[in-house]
Amino acid sequence: MAKFWWMSQSSSKGIHWCSWSHLAKPKAAGGMGFRDMSKFNVALLARQCWRLVRQPSCFLALVLKASLWSARGLIEKGYIWRIGSGASINIWNEPWLPGWGDNRVRNHDNDIRYTNVSNLIDQSSKQWRYEVIRELFDDDYVARICSIPLPRVDLADEIVWKYEGSDCYSVKSGYRLLQNPQPISSISFSDFYNAVWSLDLPSKIKIHMWRVANNLLPTFDNLQRRRLAVNNVCPFCQSVGEAVAHLLRDCDFVCQLMRVFQLPCDHIVVSGSWLHWLEAFFVRLSASSRRLVAMIYWVVWFSRNKLVHEGYKSSVYEAASFIKAFIREQDSVSVLNDHARHTGIARWEAPDLFVVKVNFDSAFNLQDRSAISGAVVWNSEGLILATCVVPNSNVSDGFMAEALACKDAVQVAKDMRFSEVIIEGDSLTVVKKLNSTIHDSSIIAPIIVDIKDLAKSFSSISFHFVRRGQIRLRIHWLVGLALFKNRAFGLGQCHRRWPLLLRRI
Repeated sequence: MAKFWWMSQSSSKGIHWCSWSHLAKPKAAGGMGFRDMSKFNVALLARQCWRLVRQPSCFLALVLKASLWSARGLIEKGYIWRIGSGASINIWNEPWLPGWGDNRVRNHDNDIRYTNVSNLIDQSSKQWRYEVIRELFDDDYVARICSIPLPRVDLADEIVWKYEGSDCYSVKSGYRLLQNPQPISSISFSDFYNAVWSLDLPSKIKIHMWRVANNLLPTFDNLQRRRLAVNNVCPFCQSVGEAVAHLLRDCDFVCQLMRVFQLPCDHIVVSGSWLHWLEAFFVRLSASSRRLVAMIYWVVWFSRNKLVHEGYKSSVYEAASFIKAFIREQDSVSVLNDHARHTGIARWEAPDLFVVKVNFDSAFNLQDRSAISGAVVWNSEGLILATCVVPNSNVSDGFMAEALACKDAVQVAKDMRFSEVIIEGDSLTVVKKLNSTIHDSSIIAPIIVDIKDLAKSFSSISFHFVRRGQIRLRIHWLVGLALFKNRAFGLGQCHRRWPLLLRRI
């Protein structure tokens, strides 16, 4: 596979500019996202291990348990207890704390008075025993424990896979965990690589930008490092060696092109590698400027090859004209594609007579683990009956924030005593779970159970998924305003439902 990637079209040979392990990294981590077959094989085996965990007494478990032991470590990294009653979960030994990191209690002395998680729950009120938790754990653990939702009805403890929105293991998530034990957001340069791969440009230019960032171009400097006999001098200025940093940052040819498009980069001073400098320069730019930079690097390399192999030296004016023409053509194609895409999207529709529609959305703040739920109630004429914002604290992630937003929307409809209701949101997973009759074992199962229990209060209720663009802008404005107020005044000063935003027509 590596030979196929690096070989030229004219021959079956080519220089392997980086290892296959580097190419197999995710794009956000600086690779090309190719599949590492050995790790993918372990991810496939772990799927069978997951079946053994969930069905330990089946005949297949007895036969395969020994042969699948190699994937045990992967399962141990990704499984977590979903809390129901808490009676089956040991506080000190089992993984039950939410989050993508370590889910076990660490660096705490075992208190023999409290063994199971059920000892931390008030079984009558179905609430956490906050005083006991404060006595046993530090502030970080207290916040993580209190963010776990508890069901109002009896629910069994279950083992779930924490890297999927559903309860089940998937090969995709297992393979991703083998590739990157830490979340993508914590990987160095992830913002830079995400910006590169999201450029509105053809794939060949984005791939070229990836090669530029990783110094994988056959410049004279790199060829010399590969023991090739070349004259290591910049073909444009004939002054210094042709390293990628000189060719795409310091050379007079690229500097003039940058000035044509008002993209001066000489004020960026960063110590470290070429990638450190490129990231510091690239992430500060707007989306349109990033496109221009990627195009400039592509055209500079094309002009360099024309000069080296054909002896033709392009002028700065020719290069700039080509870039402008290419961007104009690309924009015209994007406009046509956007028009075709939008014409096929269904518009928001008002509900039938005597039926109300409630759209919900959420915003999640990772820093203080707070969330804002927003709901807008519409009548059959498309008029707003009510708007509502609900702040929630101790929320583990955005996935749970969406489920809480749906629950708050249903609660609003119940409080206003509507009988026939349509609940709409842009969280496909939450809507699927609410419409499914299959037992849910995911992390948000307690919230799903509570929503289904609330749904019994209505004569008719249905849950529908809509794309974000189909929900009217008011709900996003509402959540944004609430998030601003939350950050400005603190969650503790917010009412459960803000009278300022509640209005009826």
